Amino acid sequence: MGLASSLMGISGGSLVTIFLTLYRKTIHEAVATASGIGVPITIAGTLGYALAGLPYQSQLPPLSIGFVSIIGVVMIAPISSYVAPLGARLAHRLPRRVLEVTFGLFLVLASARFVLSLVYPGT
Repeated sequence: MGLASSLMGISGGSLVTIFLTLYRKTIHEAVATASGIGVPITIAGTLGYALAGLPYQSQLPPLSIGFVSIIGVVMIAPISSYVAPLGARLAHRLPRRVLEVTFGLFLVLASARFVLSLVYPGT
C-alpha cells in the first residue's frame, strides 16, 4: 500500500480505506484501520525515501537526508500528530453516507490531480 500510494502521490491511508471498503468493511471501520496503520506506512516510506536518495545527497538541498527534508518533517509531523485524532473523531461523528461521499470527492480530486500531472508534466 505504501509503495503504490507513494507512486501516486496520495496517502497510504487512502488506499487502505479503498481496499477495506472493497472487502465489505464499513467506511467507519476502514477509516479507523487506515488511521491506525498510518504511522507504520509513514515510517516505512520515510526510510525508503531517505535511503533511495542517499546516492544523490550531494545534489539535494541542505538539511535533507536522501529525499526527505528535515525541515518538512519538523514542520509537518507535529501538526499531523495534533490534527489526526481530531479527524478521526470527526469521521466517527459523520453519518455513513456523508463520509462515503466526502471520501469519494477526495478520490475524484486526487484522480484529477494525477491525470493532470500526466497531461501537463511538472504540475
